[in-house]
Amino acid sequence: MNVFIASIISGLCTGVGAFPIIFIKNLDVKIEDMLLGFAGGVMVFVGAYSLIHPCIEDGHLKQTVIGILLGAIFMYLIEIFMPEDRSRSDLLLVLGHIIHSIPEGLVIGAASEAKGKATGLLLAVAIGVHNMPEGFIICNILNKQNMSKLKAIIYTTLTGLGEPLATGIGIIFLKRIEFLIPFSMAFAGGSVLYIVSNEIIPKTHSRGNEKIATFSFIAGFIFMIVLENIIK
Repeated sequence: MNVFIASIISGLCTGVGAFPIIFIKNLDVKIEDMLLGFAGGVMVFVGAYSLIHPCIEDGHLKQTVIGILLGAIFMYLIEIFMPEDRSRSDLLLVLGHIIHSIPEGLVIGAASEAKGKATGLLLAVAIGVHNMPEGFIICNILNKQNMSKLKAIIYTTLTGLGEPLATGIGIIFLKRIEFLIPFSMAFAGGSVLYIVSNEIIPKTHSRGNEKIATFSFIAGFIFMIVLENIIK
């Protein structure tokens, strides 16, 4: 399969994950906290091991540290200037997904050019799988903002389409943007870690479901460990 096509499918997995919302009238708070916890575990793994760790392994320590800090500061500043209301933390989660989907696409494209097509395809599969639970969470968030289920699914699908666009850029302009890839990966990793620590964990621990949310977080992390080893 062409790597670019694989990245399109990977991005569309966000929309695939959103579809179950059609059959759900009201999502129970406990289930929502379980799903958020699971997505948080997946996001921490992706942020730390798929985005940040490869930059350190490749010797880009300075770019990694700067990227993580700027990613976290960027999300903090957005939070400050975002209107103070109930939906702010939900909108930050949606924005965080959009931000970290772009470097993921760059990584797929760059990896396929630098390390071979097989590596790019494996990354696309891993990212596509982790996009599905995130897609469900995002769609549920949008649906709660008085958006129809159909429109929420469409918007959720669109949040993942930055990924194939970035993959195309990574394939075509690898030599020109190579120096930006470690920084952009670390930036995305920092933004993900900020969102999980500042939004997901406090939210799932504030409604009496902290134990089940914690174990769901661990389950999401373990799921990605197993998945990564399977696809390798």
